[in-house]
This record gives sequence, C-alpha cells and structure tokens, in this order.
Amino acid sequence: MSELFDPLYAAGPVAGATGDRAWLTAMCDVEAALARAGARAGLVPAAAAEAVTEACEAFAREADPATIGERAVASATPVVPLVAALRDSVPPEFKDFVHFGATSQDVIDTAMGLVAARALDAMAVTLASVSESLARLARAHRDTPQIGRTLLQHAAPTTFGLVAAGWLVGVDEARARLRHVRRARLAVQCGGAVGTLAAYGDRGTDLVALLADELGLAAPTIPWHTTRGRIGELAAALGITAGALATVAGDVALLAASDIGEIAEGSPGGSSAMPHKRNPARAVLVTACAAQVPGLVATVLAAAPQELQRAAGRWQAEWPTVTSLLRLVGSAATHADSMLADLRVNAARMRRNLDAADIPPPGEGTGAAGHLVDLALAAHEEAR
Repeated sequence: MSELFDPLYAAGPVAGATGDRAWLTAMCDVEAALARAGARAGLVPAAAAEAVTEACEAFAREADPATIGERAVASATPVVPLVAALRDSVPPEFKDFVHFGATSQDVIDTAMGLVAARALDAMAVTLASVSESLARLARAHRDTPQIGRTLLQHAAPTTFGLVAAGWLVGVDEARARLRHVRRARLAVQCGGAVGTLAAYGDRGTDLVALLADELGLAAPTIPWHTTRGRIGELAAALGITAGALATVAGDVALLAASDIGEIAEGSPGGSSAMPHKRNPARAVLVTACAAQVPGLVATVLAAAPQELQRAAGRWQAEWPTVTSLLRLVGSAATHADSMLADLRVNAARMRRNLDAADIPPPGEGTGAAGHLVDLALAAHEEAR
C-alpha cells in the first residue's frame, strides 16, 4: 500500500476489501467457520466452536498484520503463525479444535475466495453504476449523428448512441462473467494435509458443504489444491473487465482531444506547465490501472501448473497477484464511474465534424443504428 499512489491505483471500495486487514479477517473467518461447520457435522464440541469463533473475531480486530507477515517468512505462509496465535487464545481443552483437520492451503485458498467475493460484491455496485451511465448516454444519444472512425481515420457515419451502446454491452458482458465467477467458481478449499479429508472420517464431504454454507462460497466437487482453474477464471474475468473499461476510457480520451472536441470530462485535470489544458484525467487513470492487469493475469496463468499435492512456489505467487488484480480493476471501475457521471457530450461538434468529413451524405448508413441501440438497451434491462 502507498499513501502517494493509492488514491490513483487503489481507489474506491475494493481497496479496503483487499488490504492486509481484509486478508487477516478472511483467514480468521475461515478458521471460525471451520470450527462451526465441524460442530454442525458432529465433529467439534459446540463449546469449542464458540470459543474458536470468539478468538478469531478478537484476533481479526486486534492483531497486527505486519507481525503475522514477519513470522510467515519461516514457513512461507501466514497461516502457521496465525494458527499458533489462535491456539494460544482459546482455553487449553479447545486447542485441538483450532484449524481442525485443515492444512494451511485450505485456509489461504478459502480466504482468497472470501477476499475475492467481498471485493467483487463491492465492485459489482460500482460497475452497475458505470452501466447505468452508459445506458443513459446510449438512450439520450440514440440518434445523435457522429463520424465513425476506423484505424483512427474518418470512415462512415454512425451515432454516438451506438458508440455508447457498444461500451455498454462490453461492460455488461464483463459484469455477467464476474457474477458467474462470484456465484459458482469462488469455492471453499478443504482437503486436509494431502487432499483426502482423512481427519473428518466419513463426514468429510458433509463438512465441506457446511463450510461452504457458513461462508457463502461454492462447494467444490473434490479438493482442488493443485487444480487452479478457478483462480484462472477469476483472473481472466477481471482482465476482460479491465479491457472493457479501458475501451471506454480510451475512446473518451480520443474524442476529448482538442482537435476533435466531441466529448469532455466534467471535471478535467490540469497541467503543471500549461494552465490552458483540460486533460481527461479520469480516463487516463482508468487506462493506467487497466494497463497493469494483463501482466498480472499472465502471472496467475503461469502459476496454474502445480505439482503433486501442493505447489512449491507457484501457489504462493497467486496471493499478492490476485490481490493486485482485484484492487486495480476495482480502481479502474471507480475512476470510470466518476468519469461517466458528468461526461459532457458536444452533439453540435459531432455534427460539425461529420459535415466537414469527406464522406457520403451524413444520413447514409445510419438507419440501423437506432435499432442496434434499442437491442443493447433491452439486453441491459434484462440483465439488471
């Protein structure tokens, strides 16, 4: 985290949902839920589950994440010092029910699912606002003529409503992918030492389902310690979302250029050297956030081949990478929402640019644009 750069690259509600405290809270939530699931399965005394839950809640509030991080170096995982601290926090007779039957990867993977779920829930609100702004633009400018540009050159007439509708469909499709990942692919991890559920006897699969119920995550078919498709899907969905937002921002920046002037940010940025400038600052920030995302997606996919029952390095590489992905895409959504909330459309300038273009008459070729806008808006309403 950086006090200097976080307002740019860790903006909005997702930043708080992915910070050190959020991760520590998620790990404690997993440990507490595991004890409660064990009690529901008849494997853990109710009093022990209550004591573990109380210890986890207190530790999540009071513990110093930096201390846990420093102690994590010796074992390459923060779960080892976390569990040691929790066991010291419960009555002696309940120590064996802390981290009951689990391994460090069970806690980290499930916590990563919780962190992602909470971040996606926060991001969903912002992305819904982005979509509504785009729908308003498409509706208001359904028939506003504009010169289309391909390869950055004048091409043929279109409408700004259709441009906005294209942005809308891209964002709505990205939102649908994120909803699917949130609902079906963010799953608990619970397999024990080598993924056999041996510690739970014949109640293992029941306990996994109960754990999923406690945490609001999906229940996997079997433990997925070295099967990382779920994390890859999360990364890919975030990458696609970043691309959709960056497409909008890139077009805004281009159309706001001084010699085009067809749209402008309502609260433009200034220049340290040229006070006359009105820079598309929020479009710039969306682009800057999104530009960092593909490399992080590649890191997640590069970590996907994981050996035997637990990976030695690739799994560990996922934690900060997924955190950064969530934070950057959430920031891009926040900046895009701000950019679109007061975006100014200069329909008269669009018409002048169209009339000045050396192309066929303005009305030619735009007949279907309104119908396409209507289709995009109908799909948007259906998906709400």
